[in-house]
Amino acid sequence: MLDTVIHLARQVDPTQTQPQARPTALTESPYGYIPALPNVIAYLVIFSILTGIHLGLGIKYKYYSALVTVVIGGLLEIIGWSGRLWSNQNPLNWNPFIMQICTLILGPVFFSAWDYTLLGHCIKVLGREYSLIGPNWYLIIFIIADIISLVLQAVGGGGAAVQAQRFEDTTSNTRISILFQLATTTIFLVMAADFMYRVAARKPYSEATRNKFNLNLRFRRKAPSAPQSPNPDAEKTSQVDPKWIRKSQYLLLGVAWASVMIYIRGIYRSIELAQGWTGYLMTHEVYFIWLDGFMMTLCMAGLAVAHPGFLLPASGWS
Repeated sequence: MLDTVIHLARQVDPTQTQPQARPTALTESPYGYIPALPNVIAYLVIFSILTGIHLGLGIKYKYYSALVTVVIGGLLEIIGWSGRLWSNQNPLNWNPFIMQICTLILGPVFFSAWDYTLLGHCIKVLGREYSLIGPNWYLIIFIIADIISLVLQAVGGGGAAVQAQRFEDTTSNTRISILFQLATTTIFLVMAADFMYRVAARKPYSEATRNKFNLNLRFRRKAPSAPQSPNPDAEKTSQVDPKWIRKSQYLLLGVAWASVMIYIRGIYRSIELAQGWTGYLMTHEVYFIWLDGFMMTLCMAGLAVAHPGFLLPASGWS
């Protein structure tokens, strides 16, 4: 009888703590699911192969800037997917979840840095007159933006993971970090598309227009030219061997392809993280597999196919 009265009182009194059943392993998982083992293994193998290819190409053709950009990005992908493998074996452990969320958010930033480097070189070869700002300024502006993005995403991703452990709202930490990267990529894509269009249409900016920015007038120090390579200071494409123009255009297509993949992934991540740790996208693995893992696979594969080592001299720039 006493037990019945206590039970009824607890139902009536909203302040009385209700006994809760122990959640299952699936609901306790910070993902909202347990990462599927076949997916994890497949992407671990793919990213390991692609990272090894970029490492080999960078060393073989002496493009050492690839080692501190796309190769590091690949290593972060490998670490991230290793975290998901760990989560498959230990679904209740938050450490691998935090490891994978931070590394997989940071990885594409390094792919973008390689894109900036390639675009800057294409501008030097195809003609500075087709770009509103000089090639060196692409590196300065967007690398600084990448550094800021790295800091924001490291702080935001880590903070959001801690909030998720406490079952608190995560959107404040994640939204700023991922949206900044998306905004940076948007600006880069617009400027890169403008350059590509002007090269294809042979519509250079007037010198007066470019001088208003007064950006491409600096860094005029002459760089050594590689044997049989175009003069990096040439202002008109008519002075450049058509062979180098054609090969640089192929390189430019690789930049465009990789940038679009990064952008698609950024849109997905922005929506996913804006929904929070319990949102629909975050708790359904299929979206992550195709819109993050697959997009970054296509990005790295495109950059490998359009590697400057295949198109330009090994000693052209490193």
